[in-house]
Amino acid sequence: MTVQTTDAVRPRLRGDVYFTAMPDGAFVRSTRGSVFLKGASVHRLLTALAPALTGAATLTELLAAVPTPQRPSVRKLVGTLLERGFVRDTGSDLPHSLDDDAAERYAGPVQFIDSFTHSAARRFQDFRAARLVCICGPDAARGFLSALTDCGATRLTLVLPDPDSMLAVHQFAATLPEVPAELAFVPAPSTTDGADATDWETLLRTADAVLHLADQPGAGSREAVARLCARLGRPLVQGLAMADAVWIWPVRTPATPDGDGDAPWRRLLATRTEAERRTLRAGPCSDGLHHGPVAELAAIQLTFRAYCHLTGVTTPELASMARLDTTTLEVDHHPVLGPAPDSSGAGPQKPGGEQDPARRVRLLRAADPVPDPLFLERLTVACDRHVGPIPDVRERDHPQSPLFVTEAKVADPGLHTEPRTVLGAAHTAHAARADALRRAAATALELARQATPRPAPEPGWDLVAERARPVPASGNGRYAYGMAAEADLDRSALAGTLAALARLVPVQAVGDAVPVPPAALTAADRQCVELLTTADARWSVHRVASPAAALPAFAFLLDGATVAVQIHPDAATALSAGLLDTLLAWQLARHRRESGGPDPTEVTTPDAVPSVQPRLAATDGADQLATTLEQLRAAGLCAVLQVLDDDPALAELVRFGVRVVIGDA
Repeated sequence: MTVQTTDAVRPRLRGDVYFTAMPDGAFVRSTRGSVFLKGASVHRLLTALAPALTGAATLTELLAAVPTPQRPSVRKLVGTLLERGFVRDTGSDLPHSLDDDAAERYAGPVQFIDSFTHSAARRFQDFRAARLVCICGPDAARGFLSALTDCGATRLTLVLPDPDSMLAVHQFAATLPEVPAELAFVPAPSTTDGADATDWETLLRTADAVLHLADQPGAGSREAVARLCARLGRPLVQGLAMADAVWIWPVRTPATPDGDGDAPWRRLLATRTEAERRTLRAGPCSDGLHHGPVAELAAIQLTFRAYCHLTGVTTPELASMARLDTTTLEVDHHPVLGPAPDSSGAGPQKPGGEQDPARRVRLLRAADPVPDPLFLERLTVACDRHVGPIPDVRERDHPQSPLFVTEAKVADPGLHTEPRTVLGAAHTAHAARADALRRAAATALELARQATPRPAPEPGWDLVAERARPVPASGNGRYAYGMAAEADLDRSALAGTLAALARLVPVQAVGDAVPVPPAALTAADRQCVELLTTADARWSVHRVASPAAALPAFAFLLDGATVAVQIHPDAATALSAGLLDTLLAWQLARHRRESGGPDPTEVTTPDAVPSVQPRLAATDGADQLATTLEQLRAAGLCAVLQVLDDDPALAELVRFGVRVVIGDA
């Protein structure tokens, strides 16, 4: 903002701004951030200027009261504060009709709005005129009544489960010094059918916001109220009381991206075990855990979200799920990664670009790569133990020698299985975590694909023929698929193709053991061989028949069981990957034996992701992909690429998540 453009503004210092003297300047901070302003006189100017920054005067009028020599410094300081958001221009604020008594009494709530957006007094005035409907039990009703009264609400309807609850809350209201001017107590209709359905619609149709703490099944259940509000187009602020926590949803509006706004619920279910899912689906607890301070605190949280929604305040926390712990009474927030796939078909539609595979592939080929450091940073938001597609990433359950091992849990949005375990391993901790998260991301995107209704036939992009074509179907000749989430499209396509080829290898017909040529080994490979030999591990490498004859293929055995199958245009790269997989299998088997657990090497099929997923060399890319595709052409095979985007939010983070299907050309 230039000095010339600030002359007519009416600068007002936001209420959450603080500043303190520092050597050679002043430190200024607020909820919007902080900045160090350099200058020996800055703190003195701020101290003198702050009381005048009320928005009542223009900058020109303020400067008129400043000595001429100081005007350039004051002008520059105000301009800097405006640019940084510590001061805002009130000249464009909407008019309001709050009287002086109301403005003084509710200065706190108004100042809160002013810290985030413009026209705070007008927004607060509109909130006071809003009609609010709260559906809850008696304890939560006390919390709603107190909190909404403190916020300045004037029109409130409390929908309570029975006459006794209505009487109890009415008696509580009589003890308060003030209650909303229009306060009503209404019994909740017992069903959502017939006349009761009409009663529900009458209650909710004119509400500017519905606040609902679901602590009982039936007509007042989470699903029933959510459906009613969605059908009537009413904003809904909802919480669900469970045994260990109260979950509070982001505000649902008619503009909610996934329609019914139930993405958090599907995300929540996907991260749970089957027993936990049954408990969640059974409905709220009725053993008293939702009474007392828990219910009152939950009501306060819902009130805060409704107040922010109706006054236009937005923060990152408001877009996340809030979890109120019923034991500690602490509240933490869990970001929801967009709409989750819905196996019922009611979830989001696939992006339009998916209908044009050529355009999709062209855009991804032109996209910037996502190297490991950036990939790990981008995926942080997806790793949430309650609502993330990758609910857990850990190292503590596995020995970290000789290889570093990271375990990632992957949620199944289709709810067909409990969260799956994916392992990553490498010679460094950072590389192991990146390996685990890339495998987990590819698995999560594939599970999202499986949870979403599929068109018939599915569209794809033939990497061999460079044209759009339907994806090969299983049961028609040779068929296998692989998925990957590498740093760019060429590497992802290569990894997915090689993984699919490895699934076609007949591991039951392995050939004779082949010696590992020392000249082809890197220092890390030699370390793997030495460790396996020193430990007297019974391991061997066998050449196997490759689906594409010119592509080297190897099977790696440990204690007579196949633990890895690797195919790669470069035999040395295939051997390197398989040796690391074999050492990992030995390391895990030793740990399980020592701890009395099952031996992981009993799983010998090449369907397990760690057994077939290639470990690409740093130089792998377009050239290796071209070589592989040429060999597929010679073998009469096609490789059809699908962009995995059934979970759009996760796909955007991963960027190059793909599935490659191998079939007869």
